[in-house]
Amino acid sequence: MTSYAEHSKIAPEFEHMLTLIPRPDSANYSLEDYRRVLDGLATFPNTLYSGPKDCETKETAIPISDGTPIPVRIYTPNETVRAVAGNKLPSIVFHLHGGGWIGGNVEFGHPHCLWFASHNVIVVNVGYRFCPENSYDTPQNDSYGVYRAIHDAAVNKDSDSLQKWGIPEFDTEKVYLYGTSAGAQIATACAIIDIESTRAGVIKGLFLHGLPAVDPHLFPTEKISSDQGPSTVQNKNAPFVNAVDLGRFTAWRNSPPEADIYFSPLVALDDDKLKQFPKVYHEAYGMDVLRDGQLLFAERMKELGVDSRVQIHSGYGHCLFSTAWMLEGSKVALDKLEEASRWMGVF
Repeated sequence: MTSYAEHSKIAPEFEHMLTLIPRPDSANYSLEDYRRVLDGLATFPNTLYSGPKDCETKETAIPISDGTPIPVRIYTPNETVRAVAGNKLPSIVFHLHGGGWIGGNVEFGHPHCLWFASHNVIVVNVGYRFCPENSYDTPQNDSYGVYRAIHDAAVNKDSDSLQKWGIPEFDTEKVYLYGTSAGAQIATACAIIDIESTRAGVIKGLFLHGLPAVDPHLFPTEKISSDQGPSTVQNKNAPFVNAVDLGRFTAWRNSPPEADIYFSPLVALDDDKLKQFPKVYHEAYGMDVLRDGQLLFAERMKELGVDSRVQIHSGYGHCLFSTAWMLEGSKVALDKLEEASRWMGVF
């Protein structure tokens, strides 16, 4: 048994920030209410991000195996960045945004995509389809389909498709997935699908930012020793995503009633598959309902020998550093992301 309760003590700058911004009451939110808030939040960080923008962007669509075109935004490092990198082939990162499987857009994480591109990385920001209009596995299947289409085209030297999509040549041995919140679940699911497809090792690393590692209804409470309960209880009223919000997102995802290895890998994924995971960088937040599920999953990875690192942002709310670029904690998080990226071999 373990406890992560001490990470919920609020950071002073986060406490101050909460006094300056309105906190909407989501008690009676509809699906469309959530989507409207998510669309507004997705544009918020772009006005505050002051980092490098050394790339070109292109909006296009990638057809997956069933022919469905999935919208993406491609970030290509400019000539100056490539020259500084010695004109070596860039890595490629597939960015999977958050939004509770029901909303959000490619503006989520846009600054992170710009940041990666400034380090000679091609980024594919995926606009997967949403639940509940589509089945629970559609977001992950769309995202995996985009990865496979692009990687297969590169391996098979299909320059016509790559040129049409606006994707220059990249190092096919340096493929990474970056997911935030629901996107972290999707990235994890893509890694599992890759392993099930006997393609283990093609995806070289996962960046999991606020991972929902288990359906909250299936949380193994016996593993948490805190008298405050797991984070789903301790942080049930946390800002940004509270327990009610998480329950609604899970319901709209319409997950299978049994433990789903893609949504609840903490309790449902067998050891043999988990041992085949690539390198993993976990970013968890102290004041997050998802905190304990992610940290328990990270501990299980370490026990099984998965090469992984964990960064806990104590005292901050769910995935705050994907939006709140004005905070000092965001600058620390970006420094840690650079360390993790070099450790993974992204650049």
